Amino acid sequence: MLFRKIMTILAVGLISTAMVFAGGSSESSATSSAPSSIDVWRISNPDENIMKAFEEVAADFEAETGIHVNYILTPTNDFHSRLVTSISAGVYPDMIIWNSSPGIEFANTGRVAPMNDVIEEVGADQFGEGVLGMFTIDDVIYEAPFMVRPGGLHARRDWLEAAGYDLTLQTDENGKYYIEGLETYEDMLEAGIKITDAANGKYGLGLGFSRMAFGDSAGYVFSVLASYGARIIDEEGNLAIDTPETRAALDYLIRVWNSGAVPAAATTWDGNSNNQFFINGDIGMVFNSNSIMAKLDETTGCKPEDLIILPLPAGPNGAWMQATPESITVFDTDAVDASKEFAKYLLRTETQLNMFEIMGFSYYSPLKAEVIADPMFDDLSQNERVLLNSGDQYVSSSFPGEPDARLSQLFSAFFYDDILSHIAVDGYNVDQLIDYMEQTASEMLFD
Repeated sequence: MLFRKIMTILAVGLISTAMVFAGGSSESSATSSAPSSIDVWRISNPDENIMKAFEEVAADFEAETGIHVNYILTPTNDFHSRLVTSISAGVYPDMIIWNSSPGIEFANTGRVAPMNDVIEEVGADQFGEGVLGMFTIDDVIYEAPFMVRPGGLHARRDWLEAAGYDLTLQTDENGKYYIEGLETYEDMLEAGIKITDAANGKYGLGLGFSRMAFGDSAGYVFSVLASYGARIIDEEGNLAIDTPETRAALDYLIRVWNSGAVPAAATTWDGNSNNQFFINGDIGMVFNSNSIMAKLDETTGCKPEDLIILPLPAGPNGAWMQATPESITVFDTDAVDASKEFAKYLLRTETQLNMFEIMGFSYYSPLKAEVIADPMFDDLSQNERVLLNSGDQYVSSSFPGEPDARLSQLFSAFFYDDILSHIAVDGYNVDQLIDYMEQTASEMLFD
């Protein structure tokens, strides 16, 4: 496996570097005595309220258990490289709170502690099946869902109403929101065509058909594939790309580009272009995190009152969006029991509600059912409630397919972005896209 090759290479000569910043315990440091502290890696965040919420949780946990939580803060862009360096050198953190599936990625080291007991105590019914599934291999849960950074389909309320849509929010038998006539990817394409006014520079769909739009473009392709039931590898770890489901998803993406609802300039967009065109008032619908809401005011082309966040569109396999839940990973160090106690503490309903009291609904959204249902969130705006309601439909970059560290490599290596580039720039048909996907995935995952 390519991942194992990388790990072996990185392990050579990195021990001294890793010891400088890793925290946690090496293979040889485990003892039988109960630790008085645990080292917890998490992202350094500029939001003071988020930092305060985590600090108060740590203080309350120490007051209750006597165990000190030592946060090791790492910038987002450095997190993975430092983690690989540390683990390659045999130095393991006690716990990680992060959104890129470290438990799944490093499960083959044998040092990731199973979290089945934690989830059993918290209650598996508190989390969506898709959320737990992305953290599970052979019935072993390697990560516990914590919270999620919410995302959704942002749209121009005024444009859709002018096109004749009734934007009344409704609820189905599963408690999921929907808007009649805007429920599926086919509906989204039809709406995008209706609200496009190319003669005046207004386009219905802001989708970056460019590898320079990394993140948003990859997430969009990823979400379509998952919603159509496509897979990259099967349960046995073999390529499973050329299927009717994948072909249907690719056909849809081709039809989106050929519809004229996406501006031709989308082939040159970077990751911020679709957001900016939406904010400026030139695009009708974009996939994005809820950060757009905070950027709208009476001076922007799209006014706050113009914004409606639509429930996630569904394909034949349901509605899924690529947005990786923040998870809790515990490593098998001398502090494994103390770390699991902290994990359970973080997953308490009371703990999470206290955190949201401090940090608000912005960067994080809850995943736990009891937290989502709490009256605290009754006063959210309709747009925020739609984001909240979609939390259990977010999936990580190791899906679609069996959870596997290799699939995350595809996401970060422009595999999904290049599907869009090949459609818009090279004019690939479905057969050519299948050939590209199979050859690239085979080279990356198996050679």
